[in-house]
Amino acid sequence: MQILGNIFNAVIFLSVIGSIFTVISLFVNHVLRCSLPLWFSFCGMLFFCVPFLSPDVLLISPETQDWINGFRIAGFLWACGCGVFLVHDMIRFLLANRAIRQYQICGNERLNRIYSECAAATARKKIPILYCGTLEHPICVTGVLRPVIIMNETIIEQLTDRELSAVFSHELTHVKRRHALLERIYDYVCILNWMNPFSWIARRNFSLHCETDCDSHTVKMLRGKVTETEYASAIIRLLDYSTVRAAKPGNGIGALDFLLTKRRIIRITARTSKIKDRLTASLLAVLLAFMFVFSIRFSREFFYPYPAYGTGIEYSADYSE
Repeated sequence: MQILGNIFNAVIFLSVIGSIFTVISLFVNHVLRCSLPLWFSFCGMLFFCVPFLSPDVLLISPETQDWINGFRIAGFLWACGCGVFLVHDMIRFLLANRAIRQYQICGNERLNRIYSECAAATARKKIPILYCGTLEHPICVTGVLRPVIIMNETIIEQLTDRELSAVFSHELTHVKRRHALLERIYDYVCILNWMNPFSWIARRNFSLHCETDCDSHTVKMLRGKVTETEYASAIIRLLDYSTVRAAKPGNGIGALDFLLTKRRIIRITARTSKIKDRLTASLLAVLLAFMFVFSIRFSREFFYPYPAYGTGIEYSADYSE
């Protein structure tokens, strides 16, 4: 129980620091309307899972701590919750692999031709396999170590060749930028901090930043072949096709997804300013420095030898005495 208490104490510290970072990033993104790069969101994930401590404190106390009963019960419930979420994640993983085995490799000559051209443009040695299946989304990337692309052929084949180039290039950029791996890591970060709603909000926001990061790199790669307007048009058409289904007429896109898609389109078609990008990068660097300093200072009040649990005496940071 002593080890579990120390681990839970560290998780609480991480959860507090990560929550503060999440609130700051949401304020900058949604209130100040600044486009956040993917590296900034990745730093947010690090604050949820990596403790940045002052050099004169210890993460695990060498002394026996007199944890109160409520803290002990909370630590036990947290461990049980982590186990439940891990089992749920494993079951989903096994079911997804089983479903992929039932899908068929795409045999449509037109789709395969355009997909091969897009894959050659990304300069990848190993091209992900293109499968056809019945999905809620028209097309998606799945798999971390061996990523594959699964599409709904009935929907995808209705797009024009230029729109198909935009869609396939987008998914291949996801693979190239390893977004699936990063999101998978964030899933386990959320499991570690399952009791904190800010971790799940940050995970949702991270997915949006993966999409905008993929959009920016795909548009640059397709420059001269597909315009920003055609790229945005492909997103809108896929959104239209996935909104109304004959088999599931009530499962349309939600208002939140619509607003997020609208924001993506605005960023794709908007003109970029180097001065604004540099100012935004400078602001984000200052915020990261602030969070790093705050984490170090806060750790002195949270971990051993600060504070002195149950003794009423402040420990000295001078170990030579």
